[in-house]
Amino acid sequence: MISTWVLVVVACLIYYVYNFYKKVAKYPPGPTPLPIIGNLHQMEAVNTHKQFERWSKIYGPVFTVFFPAPTVIITKLPEIREALVKKGDLFADRPPGPISEMIMCVKNGGVISSSGPSWREQRRFALHTLRDFGMGRNLMEEKIMSSVATMCEQLDESIAAEAFDMNWPLQLCVGNIINELLLGYHWRADDCEKFVHFKEGLEFLLREIRERKSVILVQAYPWLRHVPYLGYIGWHALRERIHRIFDFMASEIEEHKKHLDYDSEPTDFVGAYLQEMKRRERTGESNENFTENNLMNALSDFWIAGMETTATTLRWAIVFLVTHQDVQKKMQKEIDDVVGRDRHPTMADKLNMPYSAAVAMEMQRKANIVTFNVPRYLSEDTEIGGHSIPAHTTIFAQITSVLDGPDAFANPDRFDPTRFLESDGKTFNKTAVDRLVPFSLGKRQCAGEPLARMELFLILVSLVQRYSFDVPKGGSLPDLTPIFGATLTPHPYECKVTLRA
Repeated sequence: MISTWVLVVVACLIYYVYNFYKKVAKYPPGPTPLPIIGNLHQMEAVNTHKQFERWSKIYGPVFTVFFPAPTVIITKLPEIREALVKKGDLFADRPPGPISEMIMCVKNGGVISSSGPSWREQRRFALHTLRDFGMGRNLMEEKIMSSVATMCEQLDESIAAEAFDMNWPLQLCVGNIINELLLGYHWRADDCEKFVHFKEGLEFLLREIRERKSVILVQAYPWLRHVPYLGYIGWHALRERIHRIFDFMASEIEEHKKHLDYDSEPTDFVGAYLQEMKRRERTGESNENFTENNLMNALSDFWIAGMETTATTLRWAIVFLVTHQDVQKKMQKEIDDVVGRDRHPTMADKLNMPYSAAVAMEMQRKANIVTFNVPRYLSEDTEIGGHSIPAHTTIFAQITSVLDGPDAFANPDRFDPTRFLESDGKTFNKTAVDRLVPFSLGKRQCAGEPLARMELFLILVSLVQRYSFDVPKGGSLPDLTPIFGATLTPHPYECKVTLRA
């Protein structure tokens, strides 16, 4: 005889399953989830973004994956524009939960993962400060070229080598640009062990956040943070890594406070922020969102975002130059014709260097390094691409799928800078340029986009102006298969670097 308790349990399970699939029906269609685990049993730990592209061919450009929390994936540019631009106010927040908390040292802190009034105030101040420091102007060019000069000194010392890894010179060059902007100083090439240790830890962190399914489970069920082992590998171990970054930024803030003149013009972001805190204190203006903890969080956000994306794109740039010697030679000719060999390139030269500018754009498109756009959080019910989406749904607008998709770019697997130029080779193809959206779209479009564009153009042109990059003697072409993580990185590669005759 079946006991009453068994009947109750079975009835509860049936009721739970019924309600689960009733909830599933409210979202755009997608792969069928299971109760409790959603689609986790179907998820590929590596190259998950490619799995989303395959699912998009089955379910359309707007579909739902349960992680096991419902998450709507958008893979085509028209629907992404509809969400992030046309209805941008509804998609301006970030989803709450353990992953957001993991990269915050204060509740709703920083710029990347914060939402609401705090985010708007932090972003507004950051953009204003970066403009004051010359973002998009000659002053910023000077900062970039100073770091380029340090990198060229490193490379000149390594010219005799048969094979050379460009990774760390590029990493240090970009790191010094963002470091001077935020903290006001450079690391020397012969004294950058702290930077190397710091950067290796960051790469490990970003890779593990993407690869560990335990992270997804903890995000879906926050109470799992308190479960032994699972909670440690899915949250606490990574949180400890991030705290090392927070501790570094905290020490930098303390050092600035010892020497900062609050009445003089600030020379870096830390100084500007501390002065804003003091100004608000003097005037009695609300200081709720301007605290040292929020500064620490903002610094970490800008350092991580500004360092990883640009440096990784430049690493791919070297790989593409080695692989496509015809592109490299054509770039060198244009540089020689416009800039010559006796002066440094400037952003003003870009107007007269359409091919080099197109190469920089194609490198961004083909490298396509951001596997998942930073998620958005829908604030109220809406409709995208004809599909109803309930409020409080997490959204992934897959920029990766746009840059890699034949709908936006013909023959996307081919490296072809001329796709961004008209047939005359001088005029930009506006349609192609408009589809190049590596910095995302809408109200949360990357705040550092002007700086990143300047870095990519000036560093790339400076390198190709002075050096040639080729396969080392007895070596082979680079492996173009990316390594999956928070960003898609190239395999380690040593090339032959020679001074141009």
